[in-house]
Amino acid sequence: MPGEHGDEGDAGNSNSTTSGNQSGVPNEQDHHQHIDSFTLAVASSEDDSSAVRLQGTEHHDDGPQGQISDTAEDAYQWDFVLPVVPPSTANLITSSTYEYEVFNIRELVAWMQYGTNAKTVMQYLNRFDDETARKAINDSIEGFPAMFYVVETNDEDMIRLWVSHGGDVSVIHDMSKVPLLAFAVILDESIQTDTTLMTATLLSLGAVPNLIPSAFYSPYLQNLPEHGPSDDDLEDLTDEQKGWCKDMARGKLARTCSLTHRYHLERASKTKKPSHRHYQVAKRTKAEPLLGIANFLIGQTSTAKYLMDTLLTHILEPGKKPLVLVFAGPSGHGKTELARHLGHLLSLELEVVDCTIFNREMELFGSRHPYAGAGRGTPLNNFLATYSGRRCIVFLDEFEKTSPEIHKALLLPFDNGEYQDRRTLNKIDCSKTIWIMATNAHDVIIQVFSTMHSRILFSEEHESEKRLLLKQLSYKIRDDFRSKHGAPVAGRISEFLPFLTFTIGEQAVIVHKALLELGRKVRQPVSLVDGPDEKLLGNVKLRIRRDVSVCRALAESEYHPDLGARSLLVAAEKVKRMLVDEYLNIDEEITEEGGVCECLLDEDGGEVTVNMVTPELQ
Repeated sequence: MPGEHGDEGDAGNSNSTTSGNQSGVPNEQDHHQHIDSFTLAVASSEDDSSAVRLQGTEHHDDGPQGQISDTAEDAYQWDFVLPVVPPSTANLITSSTYEYEVFNIRELVAWMQYGTNAKTVMQYLNRFDDETARKAINDSIEGFPAMFYVVETNDEDMIRLWVSHGGDVSVIHDMSKVPLLAFAVILDESIQTDTTLMTATLLSLGAVPNLIPSAFYSPYLQNLPEHGPSDDDLEDLTDEQKGWCKDMARGKLARTCSLTHRYHLERASKTKKPSHRHYQVAKRTKAEPLLGIANFLIGQTSTAKYLMDTLLTHILEPGKKPLVLVFAGPSGHGKTELARHLGHLLSLELEVVDCTIFNREMELFGSRHPYAGAGRGTPLNNFLATYSGRRCIVFLDEFEKTSPEIHKALLLPFDNGEYQDRRTLNKIDCSKTIWIMATNAHDVIIQVFSTMHSRILFSEEHESEKRLLLKQLSYKIRDDFRSKHGAPVAGRISEFLPFLTFTIGEQAVIVHKALLELGRKVRQPVSLVDGPDEKLLGNVKLRIRRDVSVCRALAESEYHPDLGARSLLVAAEKVKRMLVDEYLNIDEEITEEGGVCECLLDEDGGEVTVNMVTPELQ
């Protein structure tokens, strides 16, 4: 039951739908039906974008939908539910030419609210010149900035698209003074879906957490009281910019600001922002998303910033020599994740190569003519040929397992960006390829160094000292790499980036993210159809009471520095087994119409408890 769980985080989302108007443009009656969620099918066409879903918001008893409270006690308090904006056309893209002569921000917002995807919105925006879109992109609809409706989609691609056309992540709702970032956090409750990725995305795009009272997120590794921080702790509430956070808003923020939200907010508040020149260079080289890469990782903040600086330096002064990096650190501590985020944020294709299965260079790159198989190539050979002369990423996982023969084959591509396609013998340009070699062969050096300098390296302060220490550690890794793989390969490495083990706080956040994913899965509806779509475990709302206590207990029992996040996923699996046991102990048949059970996680004496409550007992 949303709004009644006090100091509990909600994991997962609801997907239950009922049929709505299917005759074309939705009517006003459909629009204001008081239901949890509904599906609206609109004028079908050959394009998938013609059939869209309206994600309704679950209404709470905090006030009328989309209204501002104007009582004497709660003047200008918003209920955090946006007005529903009805579209006036049957389809956003296939409307008449005349309707595209004027940029219609209201129509665009209406269709976003009805579930149209980012691709369709981009098609609409691309019909207009950039200046036209920028003039209207931050306009208000029904009293709310358009950016609020964009955030309501909870779609990372949508918010990035909007910002690329001039959307402002620092906007504030004029009447209630609620900042966009706070709305993103509180949105978690109304749409019953995890909004931590949206929060991280806004922070990566420049949103600042200082409009949210700091006691709600700092320190992040403490349970948030049921009704929020005490008045004594809310020292900065007197700040006029934080005046929105009172009464109703304060309670909602306390219910929704989960451990992962708090981690992102506190880290952003303590992380130095990129300089104006960083932004200038990144914008001119189409690498702006790179500036916020640290916001999408748990831990490794300094390493991510190190990577950002290295990449911008390389982009600023491009040459024929490609960027060659070594990601060194224990397994499960973010090496692959950082590479994947890099590819995603910069829209670069990523080829992951498992080096444990290759001993000879022909296995990695393919046979040469006239040997058999020369015409087929290999995944890596064919990838390099496909992206010749273009930015792309090659991730060589467990590079320490490679042989001297493979090292020798890599010297030329690493040195001057030249490679020959084994199939066609054509010359391939690899100068823009980003080569990343991941290795855990230097874990002992990292562990010893980290122990010696733990006070600074694992602190959220001392940023300049930490950066200096990481540079020293990278030199030690370089020397060890040279001794293991030889000077020819080591001499072609651009940078060595160390990855440290997780702090107890980071461990807890990783567990929390895993529980959010578990909550998303079990929240899906039960399906009793035969075949692959059958789903017997579903309609369960997972809630976490005292999220720090729960996640810290799980982390302390399962974390192993040699396994990293993999060991913490075991903790989430244990919770899943406990949840399934409780689910199966309910003495009634599983049905599709059985309602939603609530599963409450809590901590008692260092042990995690799981209690299932059926709909009848809620």
